[in-house]
Amino acid sequence: MNTTGGRQLAAALKAHGIEQVYGIPGTHNLEIFAGLHSEGIRVITPRHEQGGGYAADGSARVSGKPSVLITTTGPAALNAAAAMLQAHSDSVPVLLISPGVPVRHPGLGNGLLHEVRSQSGVFDSIVESSVRVTSPGEIPQAVAYAFATMTTGRNKPVYLEIPLDVIEEDGPHTPVQPVSADVRLPLDEAALDSAAASLEAAKKPLLIAGGGSRGAGRATAQLAEALGAPIVETTAGMGVLESPNRIGAIGGLAAFHTLLGESDALIAVGTELAPSEFWDPGMRLPETVVRIDIDQRAMITNAAPSHQLLARAEEAVAGLVDRLTGQPAEGELWSQPLTQEIEAERSEWHKPFKALTEALNIHRQTIDGSLTLVGDSSMSCYYGLQLGVRLREGDRYLYPAGGGTLGYSLPAGIGAKFGRPSDEVIAVAGDGGAMFTIQELMAAVEHRLAVSFIIIDNGGYGEIAREMLERGDAPTAVALGRPDFVALANALGMQAQKVTDASQLATGLAEAREAQAPRLFVMDEHSPTAEYLVNNPQFGKSKPSARPVHME
Repeated sequence: MNTTGGRQLAAALKAHGIEQVYGIPGTHNLEIFAGLHSEGIRVITPRHEQGGGYAADGSARVSGKPSVLITTTGPAALNAAAAMLQAHSDSVPVLLISPGVPVRHPGLGNGLLHEVRSQSGVFDSIVESSVRVTSPGEIPQAVAYAFATMTTGRNKPVYLEIPLDVIEEDGPHTPVQPVSADVRLPLDEAALDSAAASLEAAKKPLLIAGGGSRGAGRATAQLAEALGAPIVETTAGMGVLESPNRIGAIGGLAAFHTLLGESDALIAVGTELAPSEFWDPGMRLPETVVRIDIDQRAMITNAAPSHQLLARAEEAVAGLVDRLTGQPAEGELWSQPLTQEIEAERSEWHKPFKALTEALNIHRQTIDGSLTLVGDSSMSCYYGLQLGVRLREGDRYLYPAGGGTLGYSLPAGIGAKFGRPSDEVIAVAGDGGAMFTIQELMAAVEHRLAVSFIIIDNGGYGEIAREMLERGDAPTAVALGRPDFVALANALGMQAQKVTDASQLATGLAEAREAQAPRLFVMDEHSPTAEYLVNNPQFGKSKPSARPVHME
C-alpha cells in the first residue's frame, strides 16, 4: 500500500525494535511525529538537540542497542552535530534522523526556512555513514541499512536525511526485515596458539581492558591473573571486571607510561589505544602486542600488533586462557615496585575531589544492583571519578573520552536511566560543563527520573586555567560567574542542596534513592586552581550578585 515517508519511517523504526526516540518536533518533521504517535513510539523531548544527542548516547551505551534522535532541518540538525561526533569517537550506535531540503530544490538555494546547502555533507565528515533518500519507498531499506551499519563490527553512529517533501509524499511501502546483528567471527586457531605462546614467554605482560571487553570481564581477569599481568582500564572499561590485578583507569598518569615502557608484552582487549585515553600520541609499545577486537580497521589503528585476534572478546580471551600451559602466576605482580609511584601520582591529582569520591564509594556499598556513573570532560571526572571511584563488575562509567565534549553528563545520565531503568544513575559535571546543558534537567523532572546530579563548582574552566598557569600565561577568559545552581534546580521543580563534605553527600544520595526522584547536589572544589579562579574573576566574567543558598 501507499503511505507517506514519515509514516514509513516510523514503521521501519518500530520493526527494528525502537520503542522510544529522543526528539524535538519542528515545521518540517511533523509527519514523522504523526507516524511515531500512530506506531506507539514514545518521544522523549529534550530542551536542545545537543542534549538530545547526549541522552541518546547514554541510552545506547547502557542498553547496548541503537538509540534514535530526531530533529528538524538546519540549525536543529547542526545542534546535534557535537553529540554525533562524540558518539562516533566513542563507538556508540546513535541514529540521527532529520529532514533535508526538498528533492526538487534550487541547487544554489533560495532562502528556504532552515536551508543548508549540503546538510548530509556536514555529517559525512562526522559519522560512519550519511544517507539521503529521494523517495518514500527507499526509507525502509535505508533504516535497515543504518541499523546494520551501526551494529556491524565496532558500534558507530549514522545520519539519515529525508527531504522534507519526501516526508509528506505518498509512496509504495515495502517493509525490509532487520538484519541479525549476531555475527560470529571464526576464531583463528593458529593465531591463538601463537599469541598464547608469546604471552607465556613474557616476563612482564600488561593487559589493557577497553569497552570492547564488556561481556568478557571474568575471562579477562582470569587471563591477567594466570599471566601475573597488571590490568589497566580505559574509561569505557571501568566496571568491566573485578580482580586483584586491577590497577584502574590510570591512562592519564605519567606512571602508566612508565609501566607500559617496562612491559615486554601487551594484551589490548577491545580498546582503540587512543591518544585521548592515554594522553600521549606516541605510546611506546612492546614488540609483543596481542590485540583483540571485533573491527578490522580498529585492529591496526594506533598500533601494528604482532598478533591479531579478530573476534568477540569473550571468545578470544577464553581461547587464550584455554591454551596457557604453565602454572598460574603466584605472589606479587611484576609491577609491584611501581605501585608506590602510581598511588602517589593518583593521590596527588585526585586530592581536590576526595570528598566526592569518598561519598560515591560509601554510597556504592549500599547499592545491591548496578551503578551507572556518568562523567563529563571535567577535572572532577578525569582526576576525580576515574582515579578515585571503585566500581564493581557490571557497573558502567559513561565518559566522553574521544570527543572530550563539555555538557555530556547531565543529559547522558537522563538517557542512561531510560536505557537501563533498574540501574542507580549518578551524573557528575563541573560548573562550566553543566551550563552547556543544564536545561536538560527539566526532562528528569517531567519524567520523575531517579537520577542524582552532582555539580562540582570551582568557579570556571579549571583545567584550562591550570594549563595556562603551567605555560606561564595569565589565565584569560576562564573564570566564570557562579550561578546559584540550587535555586536554578528549584525553579525547574527539582530538589537541590549544597553539600560540603563526603558525609553530607553520601546521606543526600541515600535520601534521593529512597525518594526515587531527581535531585541536584552542589559541592565546591578546594584546590589552588579553584581558589585562583574564585579570587581572580577579572580573568573571566564578573560574579553575579550574592544570593542566599537554599539548603534542604
